[in-house]
Amino acid sequence: MKQIYNFEAKEPPVLNESMLKAELTKRQLRRQTAMAAIAGILIQIVLLLCAVLLAKDYIILSILCVAYVIFSATGGTVVAIFMNSRTGKRALHQA
Repeated sequence: MKQIYNFEAKEPPVLNESMLKAELTKRQLRRQTAMAAIAGILIQIVLLLCAVLLAKDYIILSILCVAYVIFSATGGTVVAIFMNSRTGKRALHQA
């Protein structure tokens, strides 16, 4: 059988415990960030549903719920754009 990989051509990268722990920490942070984002979206959906249900009896409270959802979604979008930009990544690495 013909070998398609030449294992003697290159040395594998050196792995140590600190590199593996750093990768594990990065994955855990990504998972926690994703879960926090999903929780925020679910809270906003619940507030919109409350606004719809309250619209008949408590119109001012319904308007406040919708306004809160609009402001928090806008703020979350601005933060996400900033963190994905070069400036945000640079500021994150300097901290």
